[in-house]
Amino acid sequence: MPRLSISLLGAFRVTLDGKPITDFESDKVRMLLAYLVVKSERPHRRERLADLLWPDKREPRRNLSQALARLRDAIGDRDATPPFLLITRQDIQFNPASDYEVDVNKFVALLKAYDPCDKGFEQVEELYRGKFLEGLSVRGSAELDDWLWDKQDRLHQMFECIRLRWKNCPKRSPNDSFPPLPPVPSNILRPPPVLAARIADRLDIQEPACLFGVDDKLAELTMLLTTGTSPWLVALTGIGGIGKTSLANAAVREIAHTPAFVDIAWVSARQDRFTLWNGLSEDSERGPALTFESVLDVIIEQFGFQDLATLPLDQKRSNLRAQFKARPYLVVLDNLETASDHSTLAPSLKGIINPSKFLLTSRYSLHEYFGIYNLSLDELSAQDSLTLLRHEAGERGLVDVAAASDKALSQVYQVTGGNPLALKLLLGQMHTLSLPQVVQNLCQAQGQTVEELYRFIYWRSWHLLSRDAQRVLSIMPLVAESGGELEQLSVLSELAGEQLMAALKQLVTLSLVNVRGTIKVRRYNIHRLTETFLLNEVLKWQAVPRV
Repeated sequence: MPRLSISLLGAFRVTLDGKPITDFESDKVRMLLAYLVVKSERPHRRERLADLLWPDKREPRRNLSQALARLRDAIGDRDATPPFLLITRQDIQFNPASDYEVDVNKFVALLKAYDPCDKGFEQVEELYRGKFLEGLSVRGSAELDDWLWDKQDRLHQMFECIRLRWKNCPKRSPNDSFPPLPPVPSNILRPPPVLAARIADRLDIQEPACLFGVDDKLAELTMLLTTGTSPWLVALTGIGGIGKTSLANAAVREIAHTPAFVDIAWVSARQDRFTLWNGLSEDSERGPALTFESVLDVIIEQFGFQDLATLPLDQKRSNLRAQFKARPYLVVLDNLETASDHSTLAPSLKGIINPSKFLLTSRYSLHEYFGIYNLSLDELSAQDSLTLLRHEAGERGLVDVAAASDKALSQVYQVTGGNPLALKLLLGQMHTLSLPQVVQNLCQAQGQTVEELYRFIYWRSWHLLSRDAQRVLSIMPLVAESGGELEQLSVLSELAGEQLMAALKQLVTLSLVNVRGTIKVRRYNIHRLTETFLLNEVLKWQAVPRV
């Protein structure tokens, strides 16, 4: 039985019983084999294949017949038992029962269960020799171009995800070489500008955000959403002001220019809004901001499913599920900031996913919900914080601030950490106040805007905490910046066992305490701004009744 080996990652290569095949005659013949072998799960109508490969020719069926004959000769199909190709007068299919292997299938199968911390990166690098069908020049239909670009992009994103996981693996030696990232395929990218513009109009942030220090997070989030496999539910979590909405906005803007989704909806559950010019505005009613039915109504409106608008809830759900199961859509649920929001929505969403996806942003960690991939945002590093400050100062005409020394600007970082919202607030106050005065105001919670910033980020979370959780959070400034272990927290808080674990669980869920360390030793710490808040503001709040 002859063995056919097909390589589609990087340069196109085919061997038969170990001997290279070079007489395909044209790239159209190579593309015909690649298309059939990648989509071998079903037969393809001759008319469709002809229109895909020869859309502008007068006799596409004749061209297909000639290319098929050359392909059969090249791969020895007539002598193979069973044959590599299943051919009728109407259909052509690559025989999935024939003796063959294709690197794309091996690559996808490997990545589905691959842990680079256990196996290193060599196997992935060995398979991913370049972008899908690199160097193959075929002038086909727009549909074929879309398929080729989509395949290149999805495989590239899968590779990038594993690469990032390997980079961040705690087992990796610092001396290990870090493979360069191949360029994103762009040779046949044809963005759909009308759809992209329509999606941009739905976003909470109308102007593209200038982000710092989150390139890896943006790449990981984009990969998680555009890879046509699980996870189908992704949660972007972190403390208030850390940049969840901005990162989701940036990811959607990138994805909108790809064929990954038929359409993208943006649904906001925001009840509080803090702006640098108006301070805090709050919604007086504090129930769940979104119900499952209200989410469906917004989706129906944005996607133009007008015939579903007046149906009862069960029929809306059933019809929308059929739409979401037939083709991939993306829905962003932004600012799920109350427990009732995510506890109401998360279970309901699981019935309408795959291949459609949902991205949730929340201050609540959703790690306890099975099937939701949690991506947590951390504060910016000191260097990224200074870069953000200088950029914002330049945009606002604060020339003296932009030119200030790292030592001077580090005063701002020392009290805010890398919370982007707090950094921008303090910078905005430098129009009228000196840098030392701005820092002092934050430390002493002086001024209406500073008080509202603390209220926006911490008020609701603080008053949701149990007494034990408040106690544990209050001692966190005594813990080293690198974090403390359970034994240290127990000594400082005078809590132990179930009491301490329940308190920590609540703090982690509300994104007030970060979990660090390894699988063997967990360490716990807080953001720098949280430390500033605890040292200067929380004593005023401890006597205030909980909401």
